[in-house]
Amino acid sequence: MHFVYTAPRYHTNQHFIAKALLDAGHSVSFLVLRQGPSETYEALTPTVLGCWPAFDTIRRLAATCPGVSLSDTGGLPSPLKFWCAMRSLRPSAVVARDPFSAYGLLSVLVTKLIGARLVLSIQTPQHRRLRWWKRALLTLVRRITGAEWMTPVLGSPEQDKPAQTPLHYVPFVMPPQTAPDDKQWFAGGVVKVLAIGKFEPRKNHRLFLEAFRRLSHRHAVRATIIGECSTQAHQCELEAVKRHCTRLGLDDVLEFALNLPFSEVQRRYAEHDIFVLASRDEWAAISPLEAMAHSLPVVCSDSNGTQYCIQPGENGFVFRTNDLDDLEACLLRLLSDRKRLVAMGRRSYQLVVSEHTPGRYVETLMALVGVPR
Repeated sequence: MHFVYTAPRYHTNQHFIAKALLDAGHSVSFLVLRQGPSETYEALTPTVLGCWPAFDTIRRLAATCPGVSLSDTGGLPSPLKFWCAMRSLRPSAVVARDPFSAYGLLSVLVTKLIGARLVLSIQTPQHRRLRWWKRALLTLVRRITGAEWMTPVLGSPEQDKPAQTPLHYVPFVMPPQTAPDDKQWFAGGVVKVLAIGKFEPRKNHRLFLEAFRRLSHRHAVRATIIGECSTQAHQCELEAVKRHCTRLGLDDVLEFALNLPFSEVQRRYAEHDIFVLASRDEWAAISPLEAMAHSLPVVCSDSNGTQYCIQPGENGFVFRTNDLDDLEACLLRLLSDRKRLVAMGRRSYQLVVSEHTPGRYVETLMALVGVPR
């Protein structure tokens, strides 16, 4: 089959999805609005449609309103350009990201006009207590379009039952990378802690620095922060984080690594012993799964959509968002017992092998588009 994905950009969380489908013998195309500096094109190169100038003017005007940012107003390709691209590609099935956005709505309309199968992708937890009207809206859209909904965010099974939601859980693809027995644990006698995230306030790099400073007084540790710095806003935040690092006296035990290529980031995962994502309000971060694939125990906040990949106490911990003391306590539990730390890294690797295999994604997607195994 030929799958076409429509999304604002070709995020790194799509890399292994594309590779899984290609390895299974399918064709894959991505139609995106823009490119990002941290993308990898080892599996495929997306088609960048750009933003329709007329719509771009509207969204920039909207962004001048109080409380509205440019990203909030989304983007839209030229409808004619998008129509021609879809007619040329002749997809068997289309996976449309966020059908309530302008680009998502256009994707749904064109897909129905050309007669391709349709799957709707959203990053809302499958297990979540939705208000009745939201649940009714999702169900109505499914009936009108004949499409199934999928999400990579599991949510908490204790809060909702699968039968009460039209969302199908289709986890991110994450092939195992570095087995626990192939890692060199605690190189140089120290525990190496890795954090990854763009240099934005939401990523909470300074919170991580505060927790790391407390731990560095009691344990032999070093840390690395890998981040994207591609805009003026990123540069300002990076400088503020570096100043904070200096004030805390961490310059000798903490490294900043900027704008690394995808392959180098993967190598850095393998060199570390613990992964921390201190950020808040992450819809579905892929970095915890990348870390798990390299046998790292993971610590992230409870406002991270992929927190449900962590089994607390088994392969990591989930701390209360923005809570410095809780973040410190979670890291201290890992650092206080290196044997347990290794066992938790091993469990991370096992969970990737059992829950995030390429084959599982392909089989589930094929079932959603109505193709039997």
